[in-house]
Amino acid sequence: MAQTYAQKAPFNDWWYWSECLVKRFRTIAEIYRENGELERSDVIGELARKLKDNCMVPVMEARKGINTDEQKEAIRKLEEESIFNAAVMFRDVLTNFPFISSAIQDFLYIYWEDVKWPAEDDEDQLDERTGMAKKKKKKSSEDLRVTELFWGPKERQDEGIRSGKVEDGGLPGLINNMVAAEKSSSNRAPTDYGHVMQSAAVQQYVATTAATNQKWEKAGVKMNFKPGGGM
Repeated sequence: MAQTYAQKAPFNDWWYWSECLVKRFRTIAEIYRENGELERSDVIGELARKLKDNCMVPVMEARKGINTDEQKEAIRKLEEESIFNAAVMFRDVLTNFPFISSAIQDFLYIYWEDVKWPAEDDEDQLDERTGMAKKKKKKSSEDLRVTELFWGPKERQDEGIRSGKVEDGGLPGLINNMVAAEKSSSNRAPTDYGHVMQSAAVQQYVATTAATNQKWEKAGVKMNFKPGGGM
C-alpha cells in the first residue's frame, strides 16, 4: 500500500500527481485509439487536458512573481481552487481506474503483474550451461510504454496504474490517500515557495505529446520534483 498522507497535501503534490496521471492517460488514449476505441480515447484525452490545465492556473500566476504577502495569498487561493477541482477529478478517476486497467490488459492480452520491471537480482542471473551472466533483454519501445503504464518509470514505480485498484498501490493508492486526507481536519502542508514552486514554475516544459502540450510548451512550464507521500 502507498504511504498515507499525514495531513492535507500541498499544491506541489497535487500538481505532481496530476502530471503523472496526465502521462499515463496519454498512453491509455493511444492504446484505445490503436484498438479502435476512438470515443474512449477522446474521453481520456480530454481528462488529461483538464488535469493539466487545472494545475496551470496557480503555476502561471506564480511565474509573475511571489515576493509579497499579497502575491502569496492570491496564489494560495488559486491553489485551493485547483486542489478542489483536482480532488473531484481524482475521485472520478478512482471509480474508473479498475475498468480502465482491465480494458487495457484485455486489448494487449497481458496481465498487469507480468509486465513489471525486473528485480535487480533477476538482471544478473547466470547461464546454467556457461556459468556466465545471461544477456539482458532490452525492452522494445512498445514494452517500455506498457511497463511504464502499469509500473511507472523504473525508479518511480509508484507512478503506474497497476490493477487500478487502491489495494494494489501505485497511482490509485496514492491519489486515494490524497483524497482521503482532504476529508480530515488537518492543516494543509505549506507550499515551499522559496525552493520548489517558483523554481519549477519558471523552467521549460518538456513535451511528451507536442500537439496536446503546445499551450504549456510555449508558456515554458516544467514539473520536475518528486513530492513526499510515495511508496
